[in-house]
Amino acid sequence: MKILLVDDEAIALQTMENIIRQSDFKSHTILTATNAADAWTIIQTKHPDILFSDIQMPCENGIHLLQKISESQLNLPVIFVSGYSEFSYAQAALRYDAFDYLLKPLNSDIFLACLKKAINAVQEQGNIEKQKEMLSRFFKENQSLLKKQFMETLLINPVTSFSPEQLRQCLSLGLNPDLFYLIGIKCNTTNSMNILQNQEYYISYSLSKKINKDYDGIASCYIGNIVYILMPVTSADPVAEVKSLAYSLICYTREKLFSSITIGISELGNSIQQFPKLNKQIQYCFSYKASNIVSPEDSILFFAEINDYNSSIIEINEIISNLINAIQTRNLNDALEIGDAFFSLIQNENLLTQQDAIKLVELNLHIQLKNFLDDSRDSSYLTAPMTRYCMEQPCSEHSRTIFSNCIKNIIQELSCVTTRNTGIIVNTVIEYINKNYEKQIGLNDAAEFINRNSSYISRLLKKELSMGFSQLLTERRMEAAKELLAHTTMKVSDISEKVGYTSTKYFNQVFYTNFQMAPTDYRFIMKQL
Repeated sequence: MKILLVDDEAIALQTMENIIRQSDFKSHTILTATNAADAWTIIQTKHPDILFSDIQMPCENGIHLLQKISESQLNLPVIFVSGYSEFSYAQAALRYDAFDYLLKPLNSDIFLACLKKAINAVQEQGNIEKQKEMLSRFFKENQSLLKKQFMETLLINPVTSFSPEQLRQCLSLGLNPDLFYLIGIKCNTTNSMNILQNQEYYISYSLSKKINKDYDGIASCYIGNIVYILMPVTSADPVAEVKSLAYSLICYTREKLFSSITIGISELGNSIQQFPKLNKQIQYCFSYKASNIVSPEDSILFFAEINDYNSSIIEINEIISNLINAIQTRNLNDALEIGDAFFSLIQNENLLTQQDAIKLVELNLHIQLKNFLDDSRDSSYLTAPMTRYCMEQPCSEHSRTIFSNCIKNIIQELSCVTTRNTGIIVNTVIEYINKNYEKQIGLNDAAEFINRNSSYISRLLKKELSMGFSQLLTERRMEAAKELLAHTTMKVSDISEKVGYTSTKYFNQVFYTNFQMAPTDYRFIMKQL
């Protein structure tokens, strides 16, 4: 660290230098000057870290020197050492942010304590600057990843208002276009191709990666088998612009990924807080086109072009889903409140829609209960009153009472169901994965082995382990791969096959996603230990 001492008196200059050289700070470089002009030259050429300066000097005083340093925005702590104790000097020093003010004759202990404080301040500021540089570099290198994570958060946990921190994050990532489309891309899996297990997830991953790499100005993420794109409007013809993007992605998917996709395009949005609404529009596009795709043009649908959209039908489906979730979690109060909201929503619909809504609730409950109750007749006994006694006047007080009683009985029955087999089932799944991870296995294979419903096993794993079957399988395969990389000389391609991957390229992608390094890099690091 460089320390600059400035004083027109040779004795004062020598005193400060001697104090430093006889202290624990003697290893630091000491620079000296006898006037402000020479000191300014040293500051510009040798860039000292700390400055001790007299105030009263010929031609130009220390206050003028501090003013130059302040106006040049140099990060240099300045400590004045002066025999003048007038308040006006202290005021001037404070006005230009002097670090400290010492009086002559110098006390060595006070001088060294001030020097130590200045050194600590310089080191702390240096650490802050390094951290800023590191974070800035990380942000530039990972901006697309940060955008992806931010979009995922908004889509999975939608919000209607942003916190100040979220607003700052949104602005810093450039996710604040005046107008934009939210685009959803869904893979149309064809079993006849049989290219890859969980093919749609691989395609969504590959598409999102290509979009983030090749298309500047737009953000993309994938959730499950759906790719989402936030596309700002930058031209006078936004429809043509978004169609051009859609066609290029359809061609890429067909030619490079050997599959087809359906693309749903929302209405124009002007705030990413509209994500929940725009996502509903995309999902409706998917359901609208599900059975009507015969050409690339049919694979692209703008929500604005749909004439028969009925928002209440979407809301009914959502509220039924919420009701099922409340019942599954045995939350009686929430279930009853959602039940009341369900009837408030359907009471203005025609009789046929009301009856269909009641049937849909009964059907969903019956399907869910089959996973929990050993005897399917118990399921029918609990749910049948809904369609047996509520169809004539679905929204009457009598029907509402029967509906509420059914919910109460179902939750009570579920609460009484023993869970003693839960641990056995989870352990059996883990054991099945441990014995078969080298093979091409999936959730349905494990379910068939255990003789249980695959949906039930999936829910059970997420409830007990907070992860699904695919994640469990991937983690086991990755642990096996790490062991082989660290303790054998097998080729990466052979290890890939050994742990259950038919494609070495895909194995490399999965490994990098999990450990942020390539398999070869992991092997190199482990060999150094």
